[in-house]
Amino acid sequence: MYNLHAGLKNELLLMLYRRKTLFFFILAAAIPILLALTFHALQPMLGLVAASSSYPIQMLNLYTIFIIPLFLFLTIADLFPQEISARTLKIVLLRPIHRVSVYTAKILALGISIAAVLLILAVVTSACNAFLGSQELGTINWLSYGKAYIAAFFSMWALSAVFVFVAQFFRSASGFLVFSILLYAAAKVTPFFLKGFSSFSLASYTDWYMLWLSHTVSAGKLITSSLFVTSGLILFFTLGYILFDRKEA
Repeated sequence: MYNLHAGLKNELLLMLYRRKTLFFFILAAAIPILLALTFHALQPMLGLVAASSSYPIQMLNLYTIFIIPLFLFLTIADLFPQEISARTLKIVLLRPIHRVSVYTAKILALGISIAAVLLILAVVTSACNAFLGSQELGTINWLSYGKAYIAAFFSMWALSAVFVFVAQFFRSASGFLVFSILLYAAAKVTPFFLKGFSSFSLASYTDWYMLWLSHTVSAGKLITSSLFVTSGLILFFTLGYILFDRKEA
């Protein structure tokens, strides 16, 4: 447990020291503000509400499809292929630390970074909604927003497990990054040509949070989809660790 705690602390510090991580955190806060200010400036001409009551959910859709996946690809590239090419991972694996602790620390750090991006988004969009929109903080439906953001977190974490597994086949960060973007784009486009593919693709669950906002979705469907996302997270976490454990020190 001590090794896991120390490894997690080390991974989080390394993330914070990377400029791209800070850039994405700043970007996560800046995009909603800039869009809200733009809508607010155009309101007299177009009659638009700067930030409607659904603004946090609208921005969540943008982030789960584009921003967070890109953040995941860059972060995973640093956590695995980049450390292999820079030989820093070799130094870690030569220490008397269980590989499962090293691997789990990286996955947990990845999950915490996803949660941080979503938390920043939730706080900023709620503030924009209150100060530039049509809804006060006291009237926001925090329960619905909370369910949506928690569901988005688990779907993004499950998606990250898929690409952590993919990362084990690469020794180059740039090669992994290009392949991941192409693979993700293919996974998003394939359902338009192959019927039923979306039911078995975690990439199709980027908008899974919408099910939790709907009042017409049955409890059975929510349970089934939750089991699929959870099993996908566990499956690819395990497969990724099997490959990670076989790497030579």
